[in-house]
Amino acid sequence: FDWCAFCAVERPADHPLRPAGYVPLDAFWGKRGYEKRVDLRTMLSWQDIGEAEETEKPMAFWLKSAR
Repeated sequence: FDWCAFCAVERPADHPLRPAGYVPLDAFWGKRGYEKRVDLRTMLSWQDIGEAEETEKPMAFWLKSAR
């Protein structure tokens, strides 16, 4: 394979499920060679805590060359 990828949910800074003292993992993934690709996005649905039904969440992709 040429690439490794994952996607992560993007929540606003004031999202009620964001834990106190939350630190984004962007620097962690960047140090491991992943690059956040703002041009690659998708939406996934699931039922969050406190929601009555599934809602779409924005997902951002991170890519890393496997070579």
